[in-house]
Amino acid sequence: MLRGLRRLNRYEKRMLDVVKKGKGLVRLKQIGFSRKTKEGFRFPIHALEIGNPSALRKHPAGLVAGVHGLEIIGIQILLDFIESIVNEDFVPDIRKGKIGLHCIPVINPGGVALKRRSNPGGVDLMRNSGVEAVDPLPFFGGHRISRNLPYFRGQGLEPESRALTRWVIESFFEVKNSLIPVVDLHSGFGSVDHVWWPYAGTHDPCIDAPLFQKLADRLRVYSGHDRFRYGPQSESYTTHGDLWDRLYNQYQVRPEASKLKSRFLPLTLEVGTWTELREKPSRMLDPKNIFNPPPQTKSETVIRYRRFLRDTILLAREKPGDRIWN
Repeated sequence: MLRGLRRLNRYEKRMLDVVKKGKGLVRLKQIGFSRKTKEGFRFPIHALEIGNPSALRKHPAGLVAGVHGLEIIGIQILLDFIESIVNEDFVPDIRKGKIGLHCIPVINPGGVALKRRSNPGGVDLMRNSGVEAVDPLPFFGGHRISRNLPYFRGQGLEPESRALTRWVIESFFEVKNSLIPVVDLHSGFGSVDHVWWPYAGTHDPCIDAPLFQKLADRLRVYSGHDRFRYGPQSESYTTHGDLWDRLYNQYQVRPEASKLKSRFLPLTLEVGTWTELREKPSRMLDPKNIFNPPPQTKSETVIRYRRFLRDTILLAREKPGDRIWN
């Protein structure tokens, strides 16, 4: 646990450095606590707001990482990206007040500290929403057998899941007439990178499937991000309890949704890390190697996602009624 705590402390220090270097552009707030460990420890969950208050209300985008405590490459990609914003003005539209960025760099700090996929209670947060899947993968798609086994769904929403839900509702659900891109960073599945949209629990297309496809075409053709595979997560596999399925559905059923005229667009960036496993199978003996690139390529891996994240969050400048989306 000591190494995990040190890693978590490094991430928190980087967040504080971003606030300091942001000089008023960045604000840090606590949005909740993790599930308690066996020893009774709880870890704070922090969110960052980057941009002026008006842009954060009217044209927000979101980034989330660290849902699974072993997938630290996603956390590092997110932190590198926001550091590039304050250090290099990599996204000048934020400073100009055209968009605002809400971030949760580590939604599962207890999992990071304990060096495990689940939260301290043994629950896989991305199997925890309560959404029942159609024909999910056995076991891997989520189960309620035992919290001592991976992919355990839990019996109700965990503290981390509740914190994420509150954050999404407060940050995005009242936005008027805007696209609202939110990217959740993961790693470990496959040898190529995927960009997924809802649903994870069913092969039925979501109501925004045509819009998501146009978004994918925009990123692939116009912005040059053609090395990603785009599509609903269910094209790869189906799972119970996906948090973004729940939040996406929750957004759709609100009585005021049609009046606000915005579109909530949750995306999952899944960084493929299995190429090195095929070349060196012995890496599989350490679970963290399944979800992260080898140390010698980590810096290169982190940096190469900056442009993709920038181009995705810049979609927050646009309106659903713009000609390109119709």
